[in-house]
Amino acid sequence: MKKYIGLLILVLLILNACSNSDEPYWGLSATFTKDGKHLSGTEDQFGMTKMNGETDEPEFPAGKGRHYKLYFLDNSKDLTGKKYKMIGTHKDSGKSRELYQQEIMSMQSEAKFGFDEKGLWKIDIFIDDEEYSSFVVEAR
Repeated sequence: MKKYIGLLILVLLILNACSNSDEPYWGLSATFTKDGKHLSGTEDQFGMTKMNGETDEPEFPAGKGRHYKLYFLDNSKDLTGKKYKMIGTHKDSGKSRELYQQEIMSMQSEAKFGFDEKGLWKIDIFIDDEEYSSFVVEAR
């Protein structure tokens, strides 16, 4: 019996070591609806929707820049007048680049950017250089 308990403890330690990895989570973030708008982002914190392009194209078309409306949804903080920055990181290449930065007006903004490679992109939102939100989208 002691032999099995020791083996069980060893297995649990190995599983715990594997789950404490510093690797970012690359699962595609779920979309959500807020005030009748279909948004990509983090529910109750940040959402964005495409404002131009073809209706039958993906939300994030690879190789094409688009205009997006951004919503800062955390009503517990007044973010008006603060500066935000969006950083995109491609899963496969690991390359990161600034997508856009601007001032937040009335808890909203607009941004023009595009993804040059197909695949998963992690978008990190920083407000006044502090991490605010992070989510994963797919450029197709």
